[in-house]
Parts: sequence; C-alpha cells; structure tokens
Amino acid sequence: MLLLRQDKEKKRKNEIERIENKKNEAIRALTKKHEQKYSDIKEYYSEITNTNMDIIKQLKDDLADANNQNTRTQREMMVQKEENASVQQPLLEYDKRCVFLMKEQLKHKEIKT
Repeated sequence: MLLLRQDKEKKRKNEIERIENKKNEAIRALTKKHEQKYSDIKEYYSEITNTNMDIIKQLKDDLADANNQNTRTQREMMVQKEENASVQQPLLEYDKRCVFLMKEQLKHKEIKT
C-alpha cells in the first residue's frame, strides 16, 4: 500500500510538473506575443507622432511664409497709396484750377454779351 501511495504521489508530482511547465511555456509565449504587439503599437504611434510633428512644422513654415507675404503686400499697398495720393493731389489742384478758369471764362462771356 505504501508503495502504491508513493507511486501515485510520484505520478501526481510528475503530472503537476508537466502541467506547470506547459503553463509556464504558455505564459512565456503569451508574454513574448504581447511584447511584440506592444512594440508594434508603440512603433505605429511613434510614426504617427513623427508624421504629425512634420506636418505641424510644415504648416508653421507655411504660416510664417504667408505672414511674410502679407507683410510685404501691406507695405506695397502703402507705397501704392502714397504714390496714388501724390498723383491725385496735383490732379485735384488742376481740376480746381480748371473749374475756376471755366467760371472766369463764363464771367467774361457774360460781360461781353
């Protein structure tokens, strides 16, 4: 009976050891699989982040270029307004002079008639 008990105990220990080894191997395989998937996900999001950072940098550069262009355009517009004002002023004076001379001419015609 003692031998039978020892034999059964030995078989039970061997079976437990086999099951634990199988369990530990499954845990190692699952851990490795999860580590690989985690690494893949981390790489995926790092790539997205880097791409987004590149896009943000490009958009900032584009915005700076647009602002510079806007500033240049504003300066050109101011110069153009100044040039227009400098051309308009003599024209207004000539118009006033012309109106004055026409009035004078009308006065002289009325006096002659």
